[in-house]
This record gives sequence, C-alpha cells and structure tokens, in this order.
Amino acid sequence: MAFADTYTLYFTRHMEKTDEKTDPELSIAGQQRAHMLAQTLKNSNIEAIFSTNFKRTKQTGEALGKHLGLSVQSYPSKDFDGIIASIKGLKKNALIIGHSNTISELVKAAGGTAKTLEEDDYGDLFQVVVNGDSVVTNRLYVPAVE
Repeated sequence: MAFADTYTLYFTRHMEKTDEKTDPELSIAGQQRAHMLAQTLKNSNIEAIFSTNFKRTKQTGEALGKHLGLSVQSYPSKDFDGIIASIKGLKKNALIIGHSNTISELVKAAGGTAKTLEEDDYGDLFQVVVNGDSVVTNRLYVPAVE
C-alpha cells in the first residue's frame, strides 16, 4: 500500500558522450543506453524529469520523456540542496540526471547513499524511495546495448 508521502527519485549521470568538449552530445552508445534507461523506467510512474542544462544530460532524459509525454526540465548543476528541496516538495516520482561529479551529492542531499562515480562510470541508477522521514537507496544498473 502506497502512502501519500511515498515517492521514488531516480538519479543517474548522463550516458556516454561523444568527446571531451565543453557541451558534447551523446554518442551512439550513449543514445542506446538512454533508450535502455527509458525501457527500464517506463513503468515507474515517473511524473517529472530534471537535468542540468547540457546537451548530454537533456538527451539522456529525452527518450523517457518522449515515451511518457514529459519535457526535460533544467536545474542548476551545483545547487544540490535547492534542487532536492524543490523536487522533494513535489512528492512525485522523478528522474534526475546529472554528472559523475554531482550524482552522489544529489543522492546524499535527498537522504540516500551513493558511491562517488568515476569519469568512465556509465549506467549507474540510484533509486531513492522516500516514505515520510524514511529513505531507502537501491543501486541499479542500466546495461549497455550489445
């Protein structure tokens, strides 16, 4: 039985990018993994998708957004507490997409636990279930397309 104050936040970093430019797009492998993310979360009752204002983060959420009829909303990349307070205030299931150096901080700001991601870590998906003051973190994985 779900309670009114129970919701799930999913956190992932953007998928594989094309190169090391300032604002690269997703590579083919990254696009494929973004579609796997959409398949993984399509039945998770996601009601909002948030990403930083970079091509690779927005593109990571677009496949799921198209499937669910949701737009990807931007948030400031370094305001961990502010974005989490806003998202938790919604009390809705949401996907939050960030970067290898921000995802663990965002999960922690939401009350969860997460390891620090390395630059070559892709596919980690942290599920943070919030039920009132109780928070449970599950670490999931979105596989690459073979």
